[in-house]
Amino acid sequence: MTQVSDWRDAVPIGGLDEEGFVAATVEQHKLILLRQDGDVVAFRDACPHEGYALSKDGERQGFVLVCNKHLWEFDAATGEHISRMQRPECNLKRYPTRVVGESVQVDIAAVALP
Repeated sequence: MTQVSDWRDAVPIGGLDEEGFVAATVEQHKLILLRQDGDVVAFRDACPHEGYALSKDGERQGFVLVCNKHLWEFDAATGEHISRMQRPECNLKRYPTRVVGESVQVDIAAVALP
């Protein structure tokens, strides 16, 4: 079965850099967006451990996103959980992105709301 995409504007491309991240809400989807190695990535704004908002309780340290609530770490490019041991079930939920003109769009249909 083919999944239908639902691309929505999230943030202006000029608001993203290689050092931090930006919080955005698209429909009911709370997201963080960032640039990593020239790509634009978007993740659900929730640490999979206990659901704390990374935009509030997180920071970016180079190639790593850190949830400061319990110090869980994630690869900033993939969202893969990299603290102590691999836990694929604890990876960040990643949304597809694309740049259209000056806007970053995310496909909100690609990730179900919790």
